[in-house]
Amino acid sequence: MGKKKSNSANAVRALESTISPIVEINYKDPLFAVAAHPTKPILLQGLATGHVFCTSYDDVKLEEAQVHKREENELLEKEAFAKGKISAINKSVSQTKKKWWTVVPDNSEMDSPLISNMWKTKRHKGSCRSVLFDPLENSVGENIFTVGTDHIIKKAATETGKVLSKTVVDFGGKAADAITKLCHSTSHPFLLAGTENGNVLVYDSSNLSNKLKFRVDKVHDDAVNHILPMPEVSAYHYLSLGSTTLSHIDIRKGIITQSDDQEDELLSMCYATDQSTQAKNDTVLVSHGEGIVTIWKNSKNRLMDQLSRIKVNHSASIDAIIPTMNQDDDEMAASVWCGDSEGLLHRVNYKKGKVVETRVHSTTTKNYGAADEVGVLDIDFDYRLISAGMDSLKIWSNEDRSADGEDNEDDWEDENGSDSDSDREGAGIEDDSSDLDSDLGPSDFSSDSDENEGEEVDDNSEGEGAGDSDGADIDVDDVSDEERQEEEKEEKEVKMPQLVRKKRLNFSLESSRPKPKKKIIDFNKTIPNKEEKEEESKDEPAAKKLKTKQMTTKQIRNLQKHEHGIRKFDDL
Repeated sequence: MGKKKSNSANAVRALESTISPIVEINYKDPLFAVAAHPTKPILLQGLATGHVFCTSYDDVKLEEAQVHKREENELLEKEAFAKGKISAINKSVSQTKKKWWTVVPDNSEMDSPLISNMWKTKRHKGSCRSVLFDPLENSVGENIFTVGTDHIIKKAATETGKVLSKTVVDFGGKAADAITKLCHSTSHPFLLAGTENGNVLVYDSSNLSNKLKFRVDKVHDDAVNHILPMPEVSAYHYLSLGSTTLSHIDIRKGIITQSDDQEDELLSMCYATDQSTQAKNDTVLVSHGEGIVTIWKNSKNRLMDQLSRIKVNHSASIDAIIPTMNQDDDEMAASVWCGDSEGLLHRVNYKKGKVVETRVHSTTTKNYGAADEVGVLDIDFDYRLISAGMDSLKIWSNEDRSADGEDNEDDWEDENGSDSDSDREGAGIEDDSSDLDSDLGPSDFSSDSDENEGEEVDDNSEGEGAGDSDGADIDVDDVSDEERQEEEKEEKEVKMPQLVRKKRLNFSLESSRPKPKKKIIDFNKTIPNKEEKEEESKDEPAAKKLKTKQMTTKQIRNLQKHEHGIRKFDDL
């Protein structure tokens, strides 16, 4: 569902994360469906050819391999930059020329210690439309369900791929129809299938050979795009998304409520992360074809209409959305992942109402959007994000390299001659920068008269004050030769220009500070007594306040011409 090419993809890369994939799998045939095992590092993939692949991967070794290769790549780039071979060090994951993560060129030929195919089979005559793992507590992940355009739903064992049961979908002798989406109850053996004509069919997942269990017709005017269980309400209640409406259905009775027409195609939906882990079904986030995510609440208006919207990418459709499932971090718990038709991944904080992180699934673009649109998102057993388009699949790392990136930036500055602590220690020089900075503050650039502004003092008294400012008098004969040499050595070290980092003066304060008056000495005037000095000191704050308030040139000119804002015209 790509749209016209725009510059939005480049704009959102300003939020690009430093997190990279641990593995990338490429496909020669279009990839239609993906599912991640709930408790093991296993992937299920359905292709347009009807083939189904079950792949296992060593997540620990893949993480270690990508970290090791990334560090090597960063070191090589630093060396190349220092030698002038490259103009800048690339810190973007999407713009890197050398991929440090594991890349599989062809999914059908995976046979390595890090990632391999457990089994592969031609499961359906037509394309494989949807795949999922068994979510029931007593058999979690043990079985898989697949459906294809041959209108056959099959149940198979995860370990071997052997078919356990199957059923041919009966559409009731009506117009041509096909299955678009599968969904399974989290507590009961109910397997739901949404169709292209907007119907929802319910089967007994314990034995698919049994007849149809429930049926809800015309839930939507067009294809069913997504089905979501509502376990907190009942095992019989579900949310269905299709065309431009969201429906709340009871598979025994039919439609309970249906939302207002949103005048935009609704593509995918999910619960918030905190509600998904706590089996709550109040807040629902829905992705739209116009590049937005809307927030719905059952407690507010029974999901009759959206309450608020978040702009994600106005030039692309948001084809997939999924919660982060990470409850350990408040930021991640309030976030959901979105995949769009320009190959971008967005982490949206729905409580803040904005995109907070971006990852790039696909960088290659064609005339109409991205070459690999993100159509499927999932979370693996260790909360890693999985993104997939028709051409490739990526499993993303959980390790954030942003902190390391800041350290690397500091290291890069050190290599280019910055005055860091490591430079001083390496040169065998004591770190006196803090003392130097404090000694070179703004007060040191102002004379003693700045502290005594407004006071008229004789030259003799000023000279005496300067002599007493350093404390008690020191006899030169009392100082030994060794102490003199040490003092001279310290003075030389302090005078080294490369170690002195002067603080910038606050020129706004300096400019507003009144200039000291010129000292006028009246020889006929006697020295003021103590009472006169106290009167002058009392008047000093008021004098300072008056001096700090200066008139602008325009105010002086208007004052001279007796004008105040509006000029007087004699002719009017």
